Amino acid sequence: MKLTLIDDSNLSDNDIDKIVYDGIEDDLRSAKYGLVFGNSMLIKERVTTAVNLYNNERVKKLIFMGGVNGVSNQDNSNEAEAIKMKKLALQLGVKEEDILVDDKSNNSFENVDNALEIIGSELESLDNIIVVTSEFHLKRCLGILNLKCPNLEVTLVGSKDGFSDRDNWFLSDSSWNSGRSLATYEAHLLVKYAKESKIADLEIESYGLNK
Repeated sequence: MKLTLIDDSNLSDNDIDKIVYDGIEDDLRSAKYGLVFGNSMLIKERVTTAVNLYNNERVKKLIFMGGVNGVSNQDNSNEAEAIKMKKLALQLGVKEEDILVDDKSNNSFENVDNALEIIGSELESLDNIIVVTSEFHLKRCLGILNLKCPNLEVTLVGSKDGFSDRDNWFLSDSSWNSGRSLATYEAHLLVKYAKESKIADLEIESYGLNK
């Protein structure tokens, strides 16, 4: 079922799981560029995942993204998320010439726009790109990229954080920033953005089955 056809007024856990997490499996492809999405509270997890890809030669260049005004900047840090990620990546052994930075974006849409601008005209010759972010956030990034670059294949690589992953998000309560709150919010947001044509109208193949 397409996102735009989903009534999200009363989503069950099963519905949320399918909307947010179905179809996010890593296809194990390599790419020149890895887009690493910022989140002030999940920097270590996302950077570590990206560096592992780099060390395993699945990605040649890492684009770290995130400014200072994102919703996750709860401590009002004046240092951009992308700069924090770059510093950690350097500590973990990534060569500086293999790191690109977008330190101006403050949401997923700006992340993608600025990353594509960094890649520039080279985008036309790319077959695929790798996205690195938390599992609950992968589908939104895919939807944005599919809308803006419909001919670009996207490899999704989720960073595990132990509370918002597919195998544990439902174990928490609905308090702010819990796995449950993040997944639930994301499910509603995916439906909303698709209906507003802000992301591609993704197919949720298993939605409505085994309800």
